[in-house]
Amino acid sequence: MNCIQGFLAVAFNAALIAVVAGDGSPTCSWQNCPQTNSDQINVHMICHTHDDMGWLKTVDQYYFGAAKEITHVGVQYILSTVVQELIKNPNRRFSYCETGFFWRWITHQTDDVKQQVLTLVNNGQLEFIGGGWTQNDEAATHYITIIDQMTLGLSKLNQLYGECGKPKVAWQIDPFGHSREQASLFSQMGYDALFFARTHYLDKTARLQNKSIEFLWNTSDDLKTNLLTGSFYMDNYNPPPFFCFDEQCNDDPIIDDPTMEGYNVDLKAQLLVDFITDQAAHQRTNHLMTLMGSDFQYTNAEMWFSNLDKIMNYMQKNQSMTKINLIYSTPSCYVQSLKAANVALATKTDDFFPYAWPGPHNYWTGYFTSRPALKFFIRQSSGLLQVCKQLDTMANLGSSDYDQLDIFRKAVALAQHHDAVTGTAKQAVTYDYAKRLYQGWMQCQQVLNDALAVLVPKGSSAPVPAQKFCSLSNVTYCDVTNTTNTFTVTVFNSQAKPITTMIRVPYYGSTPPNVKDPNGAAVAAQLVKTFAPAYQLQAYLPVVAPNELVIPVNVGALGFATYFVSDQASDKSEHSEDKPEEKTAPASEPQTKAQVVLQNELIQLTFGDNGLLSQYTDLKKQLTVPLSQEILYYQGMGLGDPDRQPSGAYIFRPNGTSAYRMFSNQVTIEMITGPVVSEVRQTFSPWASQVIRLYSNKPYVEFEWTVGPIPSDDYVTKEVISRFRSNIASAQTFYTDANGRQIMKRTRNYAPMYNYVNSEPVAGNYYPVNSRIYINDGNLQMTVLNDRSQGGSSLVDGQIELMVHRRCFYDDHYGVDEPLNEPGIDGRGLVARGRHWLVLATPAESPAIHRQLAFDLFHSPVLTFAPLSMSVAQYQAAFITQFSGLQNPLPANVHLLSLEQWDSGSNLLRLEHPFQTNEDATLSQPVTVHIQNLFKTISVSSVSELMLGANRDVSSSGSFDVALNPMQIRTFKIVTPALTSTPTIPPVQTTTLLSNNTQAVTSMNTTTTPTTTTTTPTATTTQSSAALSTIQSTSLSFVFIAVGCLAARLFRI
Repeated sequence: MNCIQGFLAVAFNAALIAVVAGDGSPTCSWQNCPQTNSDQINVHMICHTHDDMGWLKTVDQYYFGAAKEITHVGVQYILSTVVQELIKNPNRRFSYCETGFFWRWITHQTDDVKQQVLTLVNNGQLEFIGGGWTQNDEAATHYITIIDQMTLGLSKLNQLYGECGKPKVAWQIDPFGHSREQASLFSQMGYDALFFARTHYLDKTARLQNKSIEFLWNTSDDLKTNLLTGSFYMDNYNPPPFFCFDEQCNDDPIIDDPTMEGYNVDLKAQLLVDFITDQAAHQRTNHLMTLMGSDFQYTNAEMWFSNLDKIMNYMQKNQSMTKINLIYSTPSCYVQSLKAANVALATKTDDFFPYAWPGPHNYWTGYFTSRPALKFFIRQSSGLLQVCKQLDTMANLGSSDYDQLDIFRKAVALAQHHDAVTGTAKQAVTYDYAKRLYQGWMQCQQVLNDALAVLVPKGSSAPVPAQKFCSLSNVTYCDVTNTTNTFTVTVFNSQAKPITTMIRVPYYGSTPPNVKDPNGAAVAAQLVKTFAPAYQLQAYLPVVAPNELVIPVNVGALGFATYFVSDQASDKSEHSEDKPEEKTAPASEPQTKAQVVLQNELIQLTFGDNGLLSQYTDLKKQLTVPLSQEILYYQGMGLGDPDRQPSGAYIFRPNGTSAYRMFSNQVTIEMITGPVVSEVRQTFSPWASQVIRLYSNKPYVEFEWTVGPIPSDDYVTKEVISRFRSNIASAQTFYTDANGRQIMKRTRNYAPMYNYVNSEPVAGNYYPVNSRIYINDGNLQMTVLNDRSQGGSSLVDGQIELMVHRRCFYDDHYGVDEPLNEPGIDGRGLVARGRHWLVLATPAESPAIHRQLAFDLFHSPVLTFAPLSMSVAQYQAAFITQFSGLQNPLPANVHLLSLEQWDSGSNLLRLEHPFQTNEDATLSQPVTVHIQNLFKTISVSSVSELMLGANRDVSSSGSFDVALNPMQIRTFKIVTPALTSTPTIPPVQTTTLLSNNTQAVTSMNTTTTPTTTTTTPTATTTQSSAALSTIQSTSLSFVFIAVGCLAARLFRI
C-alpha cells in the first residue's frame, strides 16, 4: 500500500467512525441520509448500474466480460471499481440490485475486500435495492417462483450483512409492464416503496400532466395494502441528456478548470438546471430522483464519480442562484424525504399492462408467448423444485444435499429474469438458461434419491432402486420403459392435499401390461395408441413409444405412491386370479368418423361435420351450449409497413385483425374411447394438431395442442392461437390472473388512466395469462387454464383466445438484434406442445374449480421410473410404497406454498389462503390451521413469524394456531428439536445413461450382502458428452428448443 492509499484508508475509516450509531451498531444507508434543504429543490442522485443476468450474452459472459465482440462490459469490474471509488470519498453513494451477480462477486473476494464492502454497507454508502436473485419479469412469472427467487436473494444479503442487507425499496426498472400481484408481494415482504421505468406512453404523458408519476398503489382488494410507487421522470433509467460519463457513452466530461481548453462546467450546470427545473414542474414535492447510470455502467467507476464530484461542487457553490441542492443519495433516502414531505398522492388499483412504447404501434405483448418451450420448462422446473425442497425437508437431509438443491434454486431463480422467461434473450443465451435448468434437474434427481433412501426402507438392507426422470415423456419417449416392460413408476405430489389423477407413461410393449397400485391391487389402466404426427415428430419417430399407458393414481398429501407395471408374460403368476375388468384395457384403434360424440360421466362433446368441436353438454345439469374451438394464426407485420415495426421477440403486431385457418373444408379427425380416457385427435395441417380429451370423472376438457415447425418457406411471421367461442354475453369484459394469483378485470379497448387509442385492435387488448382467463355473463362462466404463461384476450364477446406459439422472421428493433426464429432440434423450427383445460360452470361454482385446477397444473405430478427386478411382494416387503408427509389434513382453502430447510435446526413454512373475498360462499371464509402436529417427520418445538421474503421478523408469539384471511400468505420459521444423530442413508441402486441413449442397468445382488454399482463422473468428461446427455435427458415442453448446448456447440444451429 502506497502512502496515498494509506491516507485514503485512514480517512475512510475515520469517516466511518463518525457515522456509526452510539451503541456501536451499523447505521445503514437509510439511517445516514444526506442533508436536504426545505427551501431548495433537492436532487437525489442515484448512482446505479442495471446488470442483466443474461440477454445478449450469457450470465457468465456478462460477469467475466467475455464475448467482447458483442459488448465490452464485465460485472466483476463494475463492482470492484465501484467499491474502490466509494472508499475514496465517504459522501459518495451507490445502489445495487442483482444479488445473483453480487453473491458471485463477493464470495470470490479477499478478506480485506469483504471487510471494505461490509464497512461500506454498514455506513450507508452501498445500498441494496430490490434484493432478489435477479430482477424478475412480471408478465410471464408465477407468484410461487417470484417468492422463491426473492427469498433466495434476500437470504444471501441477510446472511452477509444482517439489518443493512435488508432492502427497503423494490427496484423493477427494466421489466416490460408491471403487475398488481408483484406489487402486492413486495408490500407483503415489507418494502417501503417500488420504483420502475417502463409505462405505456399515454400513461406516462397523463402522469406527467397531473403530477402523478409517484402514487399510492392499492395492491390488493383483499389485503388492503398500499405501496408507495414511482415511475421515473424519463421513459428509461438513464442519466439526464449530456450527463452519461461511462466508457460506453459519448458525452463530454466535466472540465472545471477555466484555464483549460474546453472549459464547460458552467454550460453543463445550466443544462442540468434546465433538466431539473422541467422535472420539478411535473412532480409534487421539492425532492427529485435523478438516475446516474444505466445498463452495465460503472465498469470504470472513476470516470463517473470524478465527473459527478465536479458538477456537485460547482452546483453547491452556486446554490444561492440555482436553489438546487445536488446530493449523492439512495432510493431509501429519497423515499424518506418523499414521505416526510407529506403531500397527497394519486392512487391506483389496476396494473400496467399492456405496455406500449414509444408509440401507438409498439405493443410489447409478444413476449407474453415468445419461446413457449422455454416457458414451459421453467414452469415445470418451478414445480419440480417444490417437490425436491419438500423431500429434502421431510427426510432431513444434510448440507451436501442442500448445496445440490441450491444449484437448482439458483437456476430456477435465474430463469425468472426479465430476459429469460420472457423469451427475449438471444438464442445462444436461451440455450444457456435451458442448460442450467437441466443441470438443476440432475441435482434434484440426486436429492430425490437421497430422500427416498431415508424414507422408504422398512429395515431391509436391499438397496433402494434408483429413480430417474423421463424428461421426454411428453413426446412419448422414456429410456427406462424403452428397455424393459417391467418397471415401477413413482408419482410425487407436492400439494398438501391428496390427489386423484391420471398419468401417461410411454409404453413399448405390444400387449396390455398388468398394473398394480402401492397395495398390490390391480389397476384398471388403459393402453392408448400414441398420436405421433409424422411431420411434427420427425426428429423423434425412431424412439417414440407405440403406446401410452394411462394409469389412474391416488397420491397422499406431500407424498408419493409407487405403481408397478409388468408385461403379462413376466407377471403371469401374480395375476392369475385377476378379474378381466381389473386388467389394462387394450389399445383401441383410432376411429375416423364424420360426426363424433365424446363423453365421460360429467361432460359430452359434439363435433361437427367439419371436424371441429361444436357443442358442450353438462350431463349432470342437462345443459347444452354451443362451444367451438380451433387453432388459427395471425400473420405478423414485416418491414414493409410505413412504421417499420414488425412483430418480434417483444412486439406483437399482426397485419390486420383477421386470424387465418390452416385447413380448407375439414379437419382430419380420429376418435379413441376407453374406461379411463376418451379423446378426439385433430390434424389442422402438417404442422398443427391437437388432442381433445375427457378423463373419467374429471370436470374439465383437456386440449393438448402441438404446433410446429411453423413454416418458413414464405418468410411470413405466424403467431398461432387457440380460440374458444361460446354464446356467453361477456359485455366487452374478461378476466385474467395476475402471476397465477389475484384476478384482474379487463375491459376491451379501455384504459382507466388515459384516453384509450385503438391503434392496435388485437395487440393492444392482449394481456399476460399465467394460469387462467375467463368470461361470464352472470349465468355461465367459461374458464381456460394454461400450463405456462401466454398472451391472451377476448376480442369478441363470448370468445377467448390464447397465443400458443410464434415464429418471427424480423428483429423488432429493441436490442436483441435477431429474429425470434427458433431452429428446433433438427433445424426445421421449434415444435411446442402444451395443454389447456376448459371449464364451463356457473360464476358461483367456478372459483372453487379453477383455483384447484390451477394448483393441479402448477403442481403437476412428478414421475420417476426404475426397472423392477423383484416381485411386487418382495418390493413391498422391503420398501414403503406410499407416503404422505402430513400428519393432519389441511382445510380445503389452505395451500401449502413453501416447505424447505432453512438455517440450522429450522425449516421455512408458508401457508396461503388462495381465495379472494366473496369468491366462494364457503372457501372465501377465514380459516385457522394448527401447525405443531401438521407433519409426520417434522417435529415443531417453536414458531416465529417472518414477512413474506423471510428476511424480516414479524413476531415470535409462539402460537401454533395460524389464522388466514382471504389471499393472505403467512411465513414461519419452525424450529425442530436438535437431532441426536444424523440419519443414515442406505446404499442406492444406480443406473448410468450411455451416449447412445441405451440404459445400462446394474444388476441386483442376490446374495445376503447387497452391493451397489456407482458411476461417478470424472473431471475428464468431455463437454460434448455432457451436452449430449443434456439433450437426451432434458424436456423443454416438446423441447425442440433444447437442443441446448448440443445445437449451440456441436451442430452450430
